[in-house]
Amino acid sequence: MWTIKSKTRTSVLSLTILSLFLIGILSTSIVASTTYQHTLTKGTDDFVVELYDSAEWKNTVDSSLTPSDWFEGEANVTNAKSKATLRGWVPSTWDTWDVFTSIFMREFFNSTETFTLLYTMDLQGYNETTINANYTTNYNLLYGLRAVWNYTTNEYEENPSSTEGVIIFPDPLKYKVMLDDYNALAEDLNGNIAIQFSGLSFPNVSADEFLWQLIFSGFATAGPHGNYLESLVSELGCENTTVSGSTLIIERYGITNYTVEVSYGEKGMMSSFTVKDISDEVIYKITSSNSEWLFYLLLITVSAVSVALVVFAVVKGRKHKR
Repeated sequence: MWTIKSKTRTSVLSLTILSLFLIGILSTSIVASTTYQHTLTKGTDDFVVELYDSAEWKNTVDSSLTPSDWFEGEANVTNAKSKATLRGWVPSTWDTWDVFTSIFMREFFNSTETFTLLYTMDLQGYNETTINANYTTNYNLLYGLRAVWNYTTNEYEENPSSTEGVIIFPDPLKYKVMLDDYNALAEDLNGNIAIQFSGLSFPNVSADEFLWQLIFSGFATAGPHGNYLESLVSELGCENTTVSGSTLIIERYGITNYTVEVSYGEKGMMSSFTVKDISDEVIYKITSSNSEWLFYLLLITVSAVSVALVVFAVVKGRKHKR
């Protein structure tokens, strides 16, 4: 009898160790791989404003700024909700002109200013052909589209508020190239007399500010997400941004110092957005159904159920033999 019980315990222990080993392999494969692959899946993510401390926000971030300046709709109301449906994606290739107009100009200029600058640039010989001839890098990317319903405390409208792009560059090192090329081009353009007379200028963009703007412009990560973010931040040379797991930790300054933590789930898109004051207290937080912990909870649950079923089968088999 003791021998049978001992063998059963050994079998259970072996199965448990094997399961933990397999979980470890799966987890490390997510972290250790150096080949970045997109993990997008079609579907809808639901977002909710879990917390907004308006008084502390005004004393920390900006008295004239609210979360609605960062996120569309009623993002400055606790319990307001939003949703985004990813409809699909296609592989594409951009050149410098595409990056310049689709990322940088879109962030810093409105439609009227963009038209004025592009018209003036064209008259001065800065067109798509000449810019691409001087800056020859091509960028492979995945371009997706998602329908977005802005934050609201009411029921969602039947039609989405907007359609937004989702952008993944499989090679995070290319972000450094596009930033350097933009700043070099911006310096050249700002030295042109005609552009100076337009009353507009191209800002010099730091690595941290570039990454901050990307977060609100459809930026998504490729897997393994933690490694991707580490490579991105390291290559850009960010001074005020670090990475912990799949979370960007950004040090910013408003009325006082504050910290923004942006986490990315297994789909590669933002899963939470948290603002903390100088005392590390949360003053604003958004979470979504695209949270990374859901993936790991599912992984652990499935593994635990599998182990339990195998153990049950082994024990039942032992009893039947007896």
